[in-house]
Amino acid sequence: MASDTERRLGSADRRATTSVVGVALLVGVTVTLAATVTTAGFALTTATHSTTPTVAVDPDPLDASDGWPDGQTIRLVHRSGPPVNVSRLTLVVSVPDGRSARLTGFPTRRLTPEHVAGADLFDRSYAGVDGELDAAHTDGQWEAGEVLEVRLARGHVDVTPGDRVSVAVVDSETNVAMAEVTVVASE
Repeated sequence: MASDTERRLGSADRRATTSVVGVALLVGVTVTLAATVTTAGFALTTATHSTTPTVAVDPDPLDASDGWPDGQTIRLVHRSGPPVNVSRLTLVVSVPDGRSARLTGFPTRRLTPEHVAGADLFDRSYAGVDGELDAAHTDGQWEAGEVLEVRLARGHVDVTPGDRVSVAVVDSETNVAMAEVTVVASE
């Protein structure tokens, strides 16, 4: 029969082994959680830093007249850079009186309230959009040499020669500007 001392030693040995196993399990769980969090963090960082194309854009002068067909039309020409999927485009337009609006949902045949967030600045007729924004005239890509057009609504916005209208072409997936231009009104 084992003495009290031997029984105590055996109990202590089992408890010491249990402590070592417990510490090893805790370290293993901690390492696994750290690896999972790190992997998720890298995946999130990669997803949020997708590449936004940069394009060179030249604006045509903004015709300050209300004449047809070019009066008050903002016309942007893609000069260089990669092709851009029109469905990824957001246009942010700011007029001289401080009002601004965001246009989304391209291509479309005409601008509706679903396309415009902000001030009511745009012609909602079929002449309100043209070029690669117009669903009837686009292949879905805005490429070098091609045009985007939106018309400011006469009466809602009346530009005069010398007025400046700011336009940002934004990637709607990353909310990063691909191009920013100022369009100057002329006669």
